[in-house]
Amino acid sequence: MNDEQTRAALDAAAKQLSYRALSTAALRDKLLDKGHDPAAVDAALAWLTERRLLDDTAYAESVVRSCTRRGYGAARIRQELTRRGLDRPTAEAALLGYATDPAQLHALLDKRLRGDVSDRKAVERAVAFLQRRGFSWGEIRAALDGYGQSLPDGDNDDMG
Repeated sequence: MNDEQTRAALDAAAKQLSYRALSTAALRDKLLDKGHDPAAVDAALAWLTERRLLDDTAYAESVVRSCTRRGYGAARIRQELTRRGLDRPTAEAALLGYATDPAQLHALLDKRLRGDVSDRKAVERAVAFLQRRGFSWGEIRAALDGYGQSLPDGDNDDMG
């Protein structure tokens, strides 16, 4: 490895990071795919990490915030963190600050059910939708109970 190879890898890394934030693993993969020398890539990543220009912890926390705003539950966020190349301890540490927002679940249910919990198929579709978004059954059940009780005419159906 020489300084020229390291400089080329560092320039390519900076270019990638100017487009969007990446995890260390994802950035390493991109640089290797572009044909950079592995030792030069490691040196460039170490340089960026030392200067806090590449920070997996901060990146993971950013992903958690973004996914939370988009209405995802913990399971889906965990999956997204893994997909983006973050290791399990970093992902779990970022998820420590995550808490399901009951108002957000209520809004997602309202968007799907529009106040009508009498149609069992519609309720089942709403439950499946929330499960795909990464919410646990306990969270969904609590949201359904709260949603049914918040309806004006008491028009609710027990999912039992």
